[in-house]
Amino acid sequence: MIRRLARRTGTSIAVVAAVFVLFAVVFAATGEAPAAMVFPAVSIEPGSLPEGVSILRWGRGFAVVTSERSDYVRALYGKGALLVLPLRKSGCLALRPASSP
Repeated sequence: MIRRLARRTGTSIAVVAAVFVLFAVVFAATGEAPAAMVFPAVSIEPGSLPEGVSILRWGRGFAVVTSERSDYVRALYGKGALLVLPLRKSGCLALRPASSP
């Protein structure tokens, strides 16, 4: 019974990790999001961000950034980011733009 629970837990963790990796790969290829949440492999300093990237919020272990550059996600990976995920106002899974009033 414990083995079955451990196996299911491991499978669940692998599925969640795969989803995050898929988001990161698609985002690195397209770079289309108004902002990005960056998880650095090491401590990232504001001065070490790529040119044209602005910090919106700085947290412990992550930063929320934005840029007008189309290649800013790849540039963040080039500067040592471990994971860069899209960040939208209504959540990272919101694919439709917000309707205007």
